[in-house]
Amino acid sequence: MRQWSTLESVVKRAANIDALEGLILLGSFACGTPDELSDIDLIAVAAAGRFAEVWDARHRLSQDALVAWDLPPRPNIAGHNWLSRDFVKVDCTIVDPDSGARALAEPIIVLVGPESAADRFPRISLETVRERARQIADEQEQQVFDPDQMDVGELIDWKISELKHAIRRAQGGQRDAEH
Repeated sequence: MRQWSTLESVVKRAANIDALEGLILLGSFACGTPDELSDIDLIAVAAAGRFAEVWDARHRLSQDALVAWDLPPRPNIAGHNWLSRDFVKVDCTIVDPDSGARALAEPIIVLVGPESAADRFPRISLETVRERARQIADEQEQQVFDPDQMDVGELIDWKISELKHAIRRAQGGQRDAEH
């Protein structure tokens, strides 16, 4: 997969951040179902009481990115996302799970740190995650997007989503024409 070099680089950089207890892989890569368009979904687990240090080191995770952006932070949880130079999108949530972090759905893979880093999170079903994703998609369908009013991260996320949708639609049309 074209995303492997990006994932390997992030893992190496994460292993060198002392305040980071673990790096967890989620989503299609953890499920074993990625495709050429898949994002890399990560949870960077801050060691107890060291969230601020990990947050301050977040740009080390996205080092050499084409562009990086932060999502609005909440107490002890924040998103730091980036687009690699080979156009791989990385969604990385930095969290101190002891501060009431949200639950994770299996499968998950601990890439850096002890397996116990994942034990600090409560679990929810994959179906619950999928239902939340459907609800968000339904809400977004109702919205009128004004690119001029979006911050950079929102605009990039929206454009990547639209591009993926167009590519998958085109691929579906190609498959239909071949049959």
